[in-house]
Amino acid sequence: MLEGLKIKVMTTVDLRHSEITVEYLLRLADKEAVVIVAENGREFVLEEADEFDKEVAALSSSEKFINFLKERAKEPATLSLDEVEKELGLV
Repeated sequence: MLEGLKIKVMTTVDLRHSEITVEYLLRLADKEAVVIVAENGREFVLEEADEFDKEVAALSSSEKFINFLKERAKEPATLSLDEVEKELGLV
């Protein structure tokens, strides 16, 4: 029933209770994702970035791309929600 389900294992490192070097965190992250609990209790995830992650980071900081998305969002939809529902036989 759960065939093909990928479970991501994560190690948690709580900086409120121990001092850890960045090198140590990187060695941990080389094997699995690491949840880092900061001294203020906020949590961060450290894991290897794949090409998609890098592309998302690059595009999210691109003013040109963000402006493109804003302009694109202003364009009227090709089909209204009512039309899509009718085409799919939902109404």
